Amino acid sequence: MYKKNMTCLIIDDEQPARQRLRRLINPIDVLEIEGEAADAEEALVMVKENQPDLVFLDISMPNMSGIQLANLLLEKYPKIKIIFTTAYDEYALEAFDVNATDYLLKPIRRERLFKAVKKLLPEQENETFYVLKDGNKTLKIAIDEIILLHSDNKYTEVHLMEQTLLSADSLKVFEENYPQKFLRIHRSTLINPKYLKSLEQQQQQMTVTLESSDITPEVSRRHQAEIKKYLHR
Repeated sequence: MYKKNMTCLIIDDEQPARQRLRRLINPIDVLEIEGEAADAEEALVMVKENQPDLVFLDISMPNMSGIQLANLLLEKYPKIKIIFTTAYDEYALEAFDVNATDYLLKPIRRERLFKAVKKLLPEQENETFYVLKDGNKTLKIAIDEIILLHSDNKYTEVHLMEQTLLSADSLKVFEENYPQKFLRIHRSTLINPKYLKSLEQQQQQMTVTLESSDITPEVSRRHQAEIKKYLHR
């Protein structure tokens, strides 16, 4: 896990967009959200007070666009980093003209957000990998790309965004070798908490929904409190 050492602000005139982005940012341990602003005037005050390292900035806003605000911010605070967020792709050239770190299209995907933030951490990043033998091939898999792990006693299913692989390692091996990277929700299932979206009641059992996966694994009773605690961080 990264130590929280970068502060950020969320600037967007739409409250639902701010709330969604906050939920996506919360699991990223390197980032600490200092606050939110709904317009340029409020943003300028908050940036002056908080001196954040990074701002997530919507482009289409009333009175002053995100592009205009970015230019103003960079003039006053040249070290500040900008990641634009927008529902429109036609602003991309203008965005990079102001030397933005990245340009995220709404609805923002969790993995795309991670990729944008990693651009700001070239020296701090210490990505962890899992080496898996698949027949005659040896695969090197980034731990951050593993969504969940499910054991059927003989093998462990390694669920990625676009494929599922089988490993001979037990869930206990993953827990011991990658501490704090996975969250146990059942005796047969570990999840990567970075992909956790919600905890839901499904008939007689509790399940979790995960970003980038259609699977809704069961949560055993003994682990439900921990999942709820994590979601309210």
